[in-house]
Amino acid sequence: MPEDFSVTIGKLVDRLESKNDGIRSMGYFYNFARSLYTGYLDSLKNSGKKIVGVFCNFVPEELIFAAGAFPLRLCSGFGSTVQRAEQIMPANFCPMIKSSYGQMLEDAAPFRASDVIVLPTTCDGKKKLGELMSDYKPTWVLEVPHTNETTHARALWLSSVNTFKKEIQKLTGRKITAKSLRQSIELCNRKRAAVRRLYDVRKRQMVPIWGRDVMLVTNMSSFDEPVRYIAQVEELCNELEAKQTSVSNGQRLLLTGSPIMFPALKIAMVLEDSGGIIVTDDICTGAKTFHDPVMPAHWTMDDMLVALADKYLMNTCPCFTPNAARLIRLQQLAQEYRVQGMIYYILQACHTYNIEAHNIQKAFKAMGIPVLKIETDYGEQDVGQLKVRMEAFGEMLQGQLE
Repeated sequence: MPEDFSVTIGKLVDRLESKNDGIRSMGYFYNFARSLYTGYLDSLKNSGKKIVGVFCNFVPEELIFAAGAFPLRLCSGFGSTVQRAEQIMPANFCPMIKSSYGQMLEDAAPFRASDVIVLPTTCDGKKKLGELMSDYKPTWVLEVPHTNETTHARALWLSSVNTFKKEIQKLTGRKITAKSLRQSIELCNRKRAAVRRLYDVRKRQMVPIWGRDVMLVTNMSSFDEPVRYIAQVEELCNELEAKQTSVSNGQRLLLTGSPIMFPALKIAMVLEDSGGIIVTDDICTGAKTFHDPVMPAHWTMDDMLVALADKYLMNTCPCFTPNAARLIRLQQLAQEYRVQGMIYYILQACHTYNIEAHNIQKAFKAMGIPVLKIETDYGEQDVGQLKVRMEAFGEMLQGQLE
């Protein structure tokens, strides 16, 4: 019998809280995470708003908020639902895709709450997942071009964003006005700015918060009401900026690679339990979501839609080819955060991230920054092996410093 979702979350949060280093403001995020499957997600269904279940970082949440609906991230990090999905899906398939489909088959709260599901065409797994999910819920496909560097691709993507705008208005019966869209853009920009402030505080020599706690915070942005979330992140930043102690004297690490979906924080937990500390990341559910604001040239509907499309298309996702912007971004992060090593994390069968590892490892070797590449899934059976590898990596980094 699979473990109850709330029990799984409770065990993870208890571990995080036990090693919290006295950061009082994290209490809100721990308690909010615990509430997800003990009433909060079901309460969204009863809120009177249409709930738009989304996958990936390409769905413009500004349009959803502007139409009076609420976006809810459906990408799942529960290992307990993988086996259910494997009755239909191949075993050697993406754990996140299998976990998410398994949650739908079990009628889990996020899927129960969603009125519609939106899947961008960012990978083969999500394309085929949409076909399977359409048997249970209305499913929209958001067409993402294969490149973000051509005029044609930009026009195609702008057309996709405009189509999405029309569909969301039909769903809610509410017209998106220039006023409502501007308010939504400004709100989401405030959220991005608050999280970037949380990342900036980790540039200090004395890092005041664990990377795993920051991952919990960024994951909760996919579920929480934005005004409340912004206030809580800003309160956390106030506390961290005044904090004069470091949670660890370990090696400063950059984490990149496949999405890390709550509550599958295995890689972050093992990494920081092995002596390192994540000072920054380039993960879809982490820094990548909050990189840049939406900046319209003017507050007209056309200019706002163009700015929205540009912001979401200028993503460093490896679904694009070429994708030189990702390496440039990683090199910038390594310099800004004084990184000593990189962990390149790959979920099983996440081929686009896996293939890009080659050039990134080569570039970081030229920078003198070692890279540890790890491929894993949602299971716990390899935790001991991962810990040994990470400890050895940490010892090698330490040896370079001495």
